[in-house]
Amino acid sequence: MRLRKFRVRAYRCIHDSGEIRVGDLAAFVGRNESGKTTILQALTLFNKEQQLSELDLCDELVEDLKSEVRLVEGEFELNHEEMNLIKETFPNIPEIKKIKIFRTNKNPIPQYDFGDVEISDAENSGLNSWENFREKIMACLDTIPNHIRIKLNTEFFEGNAPETEEIFRNEMAEFGNSLHVLAVDEPQVISEWEKVVDDPSINFQSLLVGTTEKMTLENFVEINIHPRFVYFSDYKKIIGNINLNEYQKEHISPSIEFFEDEFDKAETVDNLFYLAELDVDKLEECKNIPSQLIRLLNMSSKRLTEKLNPAWKGDPIHVDLRLNPNNVISVVISDVHKDGSVTNTGLLNRRAEGFKWTFSFILNFAAETQRAELKEAILLLDEPARNLHPTQQRGISDLLKNLAGSNQVLYATHSPFMIFDYAPGNLLVVELEKKKHLSRIFYDYWNADDATLTPILYGLSRGLVESIVDREIGYNSRPVIIVETMSDTMYLNAFDKFLEDPNISMNPLNIVAAYNKNSVLPLAIFYRNHGHNTFVLLDNTNESKDISAKLIANEFSKVQTIFFEQAGKTLQSIEDYILPEDYLHAVNQTYGIKLRKEGYTNITKEDINSQKKNGVIESLSSIWQQHKEDGWEEFDSEEVCRYICEKIAIEEADFMSDKTKDRFRSLYRLIAERIRQQHNLISNQNIDKRKKMSV
Repeated sequence: MRLRKFRVRAYRCIHDSGEIRVGDLAAFVGRNESGKTTILQALTLFNKEQQLSELDLCDELVEDLKSEVRLVEGEFELNHEEMNLIKETFPNIPEIKKIKIFRTNKNPIPQYDFGDVEISDAENSGLNSWENFREKIMACLDTIPNHIRIKLNTEFFEGNAPETEEIFRNEMAEFGNSLHVLAVDEPQVISEWEKVVDDPSINFQSLLVGTTEKMTLENFVEINIHPRFVYFSDYKKIIGNINLNEYQKEHISPSIEFFEDEFDKAETVDNLFYLAELDVDKLEECKNIPSQLIRLLNMSSKRLTEKLNPAWKGDPIHVDLRLNPNNVISVVISDVHKDGSVTNTGLLNRRAEGFKWTFSFILNFAAETQRAELKEAILLLDEPARNLHPTQQRGISDLLKNLAGSNQVLYATHSPFMIFDYAPGNLLVVELEKKKHLSRIFYDYWNADDATLTPILYGLSRGLVESIVDREIGYNSRPVIIVETMSDTMYLNAFDKFLEDPNISMNPLNIVAAYNKNSVLPLAIFYRNHGHNTFVLLDNTNESKDISAKLIANEFSKVQTIFFEQAGKTLQSIEDYILPEDYLHAVNQTYGIKLRKEGYTNITKEDINSQKKNGVIESLSSIWQQHKEDGWEEFDSEEVCRYICEKIAIEEADFMSDKTKDRFRSLYRLIAERIRQQHNLISNQNIDKRKKMSV
């Protein structure tokens, strides 16, 4: 089950969040004390066991709260397994794809809304419910002679449904045994009892709770598929020293605190052993057999290393578990370099604090999310990786991306390095209204204030934030060209110098590379809203065409969107301005060694044409994909771009033909023409405004 929409009202500093749509991996960005944490904590109210305090209610809405208010409500999307589970259990109910869950200030229990799906609220004796089963049992007992009946303990059948199948089976077995003993001389009684309990429908898995179809469905959802929200804010630190004597004591007789500061706490040790798949009992057995002990620790160390490295950025690490005298296990870390060399071997507790935090976070988080109880849970993370270097923050972001496959992840951050999806719904801004001290959430986040948006701006424009928020820059400043990739920026700047044509020079322009396609739209809006004459240069993919439509919807003129084209023909990417023969020269030079190893002299134009793809990049990507098993990995167009731009810079680009140069001249003329058209458009609009004012 995934949360797709939510709304929070009258909760702490949140007056009304409005309806917010969220993706599988959503970041809440805002300044300190803006309400990011409050949003995450509000979502925990969906949990069945979550307690609500009067102190959690918004002080500003005392009058509203006198009546019933939905503090939190959400629309949840069911997966196929959940939909099938409901369909199998309730075959007469139309297919349910979405469920609304809400909680009010007057009702401490989460409630359900199934939308337009028609569900009966009438008493239904045909339901295979606990209530109907209990009535069937009691009807059977009413036929038993009174001298037997009064001796039977029927308390189990008179109470609520049992919580587990084990309780159900044990209670049924105990009652059956008692009946057999008391009715040993009444075979008819035993026969009637066995007819009831042998009914194939009488099994715990199929027994439902409720007397109406609606009540039964609600109870079924609550018991079987109700979503679970898990909030992480205390990221437990691992020191790397494990006192096994104390660890085992803790599991026998738990205490609040037992470890000295130099030893890890039991819960962190549990996580470490879980990932390492290290059995403490097995470890005890091997202590006096050195060869088995070494093998056991080596295997555990290997498993731990393999599970931690995918989320580790920079050089990989190797984790080594060592058993020392006094029954203490130490965690030893080594750096593993690309050439295979190993350096900096030493105890974890002697590493820098940032390193220890990263190691601890990845280990604890990986363990806790892999455990069965957290699978499919919706994870709420408050400021993950806040103390880490940007490189390691990107490692944590990769971990979150991977988690989003099995778990929905919602997290709060104000780091630009923890923002990697700029699509609305995956990026939400939380802002504090100071006068009322109330938080609000921006789905269209580009409308938030500059200070709140700072980390987003850094991410969107690769650090060019100052140029965006400089209020002294106005409509008379240099036009801004937003491009989709860094390669676009490099080519435009390189060919501008290469051509040395003052009539088409790009020098008066600001060329800004968006972080990715999702960031093009908001980045263009940011620049436009801050007074820049803004244009967007796009390739001819479907995604880019969608961006163009959204730009128009956000009041950009058609002339401000420029697609790659040449002589009236659309081009797929900026690389298609380069003649295929010229571009392939760069490709073959860039990948020369790899190609020769695979028996290729060169990639040819015929190879490109045989792919029947749109553009040279798609064609080369297809060729590389065909050779994936040969170790070609993926085609890297940026690497080829760097080669071409470097050769232009050192004046060794003789392989570039005059025709390629002419094609780039046509691109610069196209941009210049669009700037002229936009200038005329603005001028005409200003004239019309003045005319209307004079009238």
